[in-house]
Amino acid sequence: MKKILNISLTFLITILLPALLSAQIQRGTYTERKVGVHRGNRVSTIFSNYGVIGQPGSQGPMVAWKDERNGYVGDVSIVVGMQLPYADYLKNGFKDGVIDTIHSVVICPVDRPGGFDYSPDQSVHWGFEPIPGFSNPSIDELDMGVAMSHQPETWPSIWPDHPDWLDEDGNSVWNGYFGKGRKNANQESYFWMDDNPDSKMFLYHGFLPDSTDPSRHGHGLQVKVRGMQWASPVAQDCIFWLYEIRNDGTTTYDQVAFGVVVGTLVGRALGEADDDVSFFNIGESITYSYDFDHYVNPAAMPDWQPNPSAVGYIGYAFLESPGRKYDGIDNDGDNNDLLSASAKKFVEDDFSPRRIRAGNKLVLIDKATYKRSVVTVPSYPTTFVSMGKEFKIIPDTTMLAEGNIMTGTSNVNPNANDGYDNDLDGLIDENYQVHFHQIKRNTKGEILINQYNPLAYVDYVTGEGITDKLIDERRDDLVDNDGDWVRELDDFGADGVPNTNDAGENDGFPTPGESHFDQTDVNESDQIGLTSFQYFVPSTDIDMSDEEDMWRRLAPGLFEVPNSIVNNVAVRGEDGDFIYGSGYFPLLPKESQWFSLALLFGDDYEGVVRNKKIVQQIYDANYSFPQEPDMPAVTAVPGDGLVTLYWDKKAEDSYDYYLQEKDFQGYKIYKSTDPNFSDAMTISNAYGELVGYKPIAQYDLNDGISGLFNYDRILYDLMNGVPFYLGSDTGIKNTYVDRDVINGKTYYYAVSAYDKGDVERSIPPSENSKYIYYDFNNRIHTDKNTAVVVPQAPVAGYVPPESGVKMERTAGQSTANPFVEIVDPTELKNTTYVVTFSDSVKHGINVAYAYTVTDSASGEVVINNNKRIWSSNADIFAGIRISTNPVYQNLDSLRLDQQLSGWNTIDTSNLKYTTTIFEYTQKNIRGIRYPYDYMFVFHDDYEVRSSNLVNVFGNPSPLKARKTNFDIYDVTDKNNPVKIEYAFIDRPGAKADTLSHYDAVILSNHDGSTIGWRVVFQGTTAKAPAEGDTLFLSFQKPLSDKDVFVYRSKSVTADNKLAEEQMDRIRAVPNPYVVSNMFEKPLGANLSGRGERLIYFTHLPVNAKISIYTANGSLVRTLEHDGFTQDGTVHWDLRTSENLDAAFGVYFYVVEAPNINKKKFGKLAIIK
Repeated sequence: MKKILNISLTFLITILLPALLSAQIQRGTYTERKVGVHRGNRVSTIFSNYGVIGQPGSQGPMVAWKDERNGYVGDVSIVVGMQLPYADYLKNGFKDGVIDTIHSVVICPVDRPGGFDYSPDQSVHWGFEPIPGFSNPSIDELDMGVAMSHQPETWPSIWPDHPDWLDEDGNSVWNGYFGKGRKNANQESYFWMDDNPDSKMFLYHGFLPDSTDPSRHGHGLQVKVRGMQWASPVAQDCIFWLYEIRNDGTTTYDQVAFGVVVGTLVGRALGEADDDVSFFNIGESITYSYDFDHYVNPAAMPDWQPNPSAVGYIGYAFLESPGRKYDGIDNDGDNNDLLSASAKKFVEDDFSPRRIRAGNKLVLIDKATYKRSVVTVPSYPTTFVSMGKEFKIIPDTTMLAEGNIMTGTSNVNPNANDGYDNDLDGLIDENYQVHFHQIKRNTKGEILINQYNPLAYVDYVTGEGITDKLIDERRDDLVDNDGDWVRELDDFGADGVPNTNDAGENDGFPTPGESHFDQTDVNESDQIGLTSFQYFVPSTDIDMSDEEDMWRRLAPGLFEVPNSIVNNVAVRGEDGDFIYGSGYFPLLPKESQWFSLALLFGDDYEGVVRNKKIVQQIYDANYSFPQEPDMPAVTAVPGDGLVTLYWDKKAEDSYDYYLQEKDFQGYKIYKSTDPNFSDAMTISNAYGELVGYKPIAQYDLNDGISGLFNYDRILYDLMNGVPFYLGSDTGIKNTYVDRDVINGKTYYYAVSAYDKGDVERSIPPSENSKYIYYDFNNRIHTDKNTAVVVPQAPVAGYVPPESGVKMERTAGQSTANPFVEIVDPTELKNTTYVVTFSDSVKHGINVAYAYTVTDSASGEVVINNNKRIWSSNADIFAGIRISTNPVYQNLDSLRLDQQLSGWNTIDTSNLKYTTTIFEYTQKNIRGIRYPYDYMFVFHDDYEVRSSNLVNVFGNPSPLKARKTNFDIYDVTDKNNPVKIEYAFIDRPGAKADTLSHYDAVILSNHDGSTIGWRVVFQGTTAKAPAEGDTLFLSFQKPLSDKDVFVYRSKSVTADNKLAEEQMDRIRAVPNPYVVSNMFEKPLGANLSGRGERLIYFTHLPVNAKISIYTANGSLVRTLEHDGFTQDGTVHWDLRTSENLDAAFGVYFYVVEAPNINKKKFGKLAIIK
């Protein structure tokens, strides 16, 4: 019934989807503001769903690298500027009859100098705000609230943009960039925001963006935002931010610019803000910041890790920018990659003003369709219309120019940014600074910037470049422009997920929603790239509420730096910030534009450029990372001088959709004494930079895939020479016991599953990320594959459970007897577990292939039909695992059970015997290793007749029927013995028909239709068996559905009598306490101060009470044990019962416990 309801729900959602989408996409509001933290690799940062990265800094890391206590940025926020349609707008409440040119720049509520733009009454922020519905409304913590892929508790019950993305139980699945439920990145965040709260243009000018909805304010902009991180070594120093800007109104914007404001703060502390440097590299499409002296002063930032003298660089890469699909220019420079490209590149003369003469060819553009037409200039004055604009051409007189450098300046002709083709060559807004040569001089004439970047363009007169697919490519034209859609890897239908039978799946053609096509193919957009950069000093020199000034800063071709930059080189650091932009581009109603920002790091400039090239390749590959295996869920169990880790097997069955295979290879176990695993980072790349973590243990499949991964040259360069060790064919384990620990000390562990990579396809191995962090309240947070644990001695009188005991058999005859191993004593409970088996028939033999475990007390099935019948490493439940010898499940491994076989009387004169399987190669007959029990019963007479087994060998049979003196019974079922047929083979020369030396017996069944074991007897002096003699042969038996076992589990206990004897073991550690001790954890990234101070009382009995007194007998504090038997430790935070710091000096303590007559007295000292 439930399945029927789910199918009905899915059907209704599909039918009503358009209406649901329309109804559920709400308007942005400040009441929905939430934050999240990305920490999926070596980059970690707080961010908000209102578009700001690095804020609020009080709640998490501020774009940190290597250690969350570091920080490089105070704020990163987006801005979107646009020119409103030409109209007579309100000014001071009235229209003046003049067509106005008005610009508006939408900002985020960023907390920075010059930030914010408020309504006159200061009640509403004018700008972007989050749209409700894209996160769980009940989750809004100080560092968690935004929906993130690794935190299902943050997801909404229904996604507003995909209400049909549900699992079979009706629960929402992850709203992934790559499709329904697809978690390609280690961490992915997702939210929407819009500018509806920005009523500024309406209040001042009467502008409304949507003619169908007068209640809508702002500009009708919706922004979808994703953050993505990968733990792979190739991307571990980067976080990607993807933005999709949609014009959801009805207004056409001919000129739109996108920008990013960056508040640099390399060193995190305010005292480190005045020596920063920011610059850019046009060729690499990157802006970057660093500390001028490459040093963070410990006085300003004492917690910088790991080296305050090697701060490194942060880069801001414009990987993807909005596309211009109608300007005729190869804005992103990718057309050169096509072998068939015919377009030429700009040269200096292309920007020189030209005099129009009769016979010249001009190109006109239709404003509605952007279709070009070529016309010839006549010999008389003529008015031409292009893009709705009139051009009067007088032959030999009219001069046309666009985007040229104005005489005597570095400034570009303003007509480069007016959205028209002013020189009638078919190209819209060609720009000398943007498309050809970036050059800038200061007022002294010194060159600040001098870089050439000539782009290709379409010559509409000659036709060169018209057919080039990578000029003016689009992400909404239903064309695979770059030809990278592959049917075998991408033909999964609109949801991007294989085997869902949705629209477009396996139809042989690209469908919107499939990888490498239109919206999901980042290369199918003619990206205009970085078109402006302004480094302003001081950082307060900006007013983000000044629309026209912000629009000026985003103007294409604007490249400005302060005088501290001379000839591309910084001569000093300053307290400055910067804004960079990409524009202009049109944004039509219901149309979207995409862009991507990468925040990345490197140890130096060369390192950050190397990483930029790597992330650019990642971007160019459409973020198509092969997926690492599913993350294992790890549990850590503290013990006395040890820590036990165990984890599930989910990773071992994970499927890589990119590679179309299961490619799990193994596990790496990491250990550290700090949450950043910094002391495990000991593996360097080819440049000597520490980038990799060394595991304390590694388990990999025993499949011949071992040693170092064999990089090819390209991949070796991409990985910067970072090695990846695949293992040594150890075999898989899902437990690890670490005995190299100290009781009372905090340890951090991670279990990362990894895959094998693919040498042939140049795909490196991938492994799970690992993160552990302390929030601003010093609360610890872990991922499912990480754990924090403090090993401790158990309570006094602790009675450990017995491990390795055999289970009690209640039915069946299998040779194997499962046994129980105790993995996690803390999970044991008082109950009885029943183990049963499922089997299948092989050669008429029932052989178990799976087992089930049921809690007989509750009736709960704790393991259901598990097909892993292993001698070790079985699945763990309730703290135990059931192991058995699986060798008997292989019929070819069955042998005679010597312990259960023999003659009924022990006599040295008895015949010896050996058993083998019968084989007759002439007729290709081979016996079956039947797991049965047989009994030979001997007589004095010879009235029994053996068989020639004609039903097996055919007629004539090579065997002869003989008179013998023994019967053979199948006695496997002791209550129902069955006489079987057998063949008897006499040794030539021996006494006929009598069992003697080297005679053989071939065992069959009751009707002689099968053949099994061959029994050969030996003993030249042995006596012949006679009446009263019986031989019993028992063969090993596999587990089957007839076998049943039980285990009576008991929770761990403490024995009061034993505890009383152990009271003298109680200690206060450390004693004396001097300032601090090795057991104390570090403060979290956002905290400062003294931190915790702890003294541990160890080996306490259950529910013990510790009373601490001063030397004069005054009670200072009473502590109590929590009753947990595994941990006999209680800590004292050196505070009194009044929550005051304990004074330095000597203290006395008394330990007592219920039902224990003995007390423990001791003293301790706190030394300054």
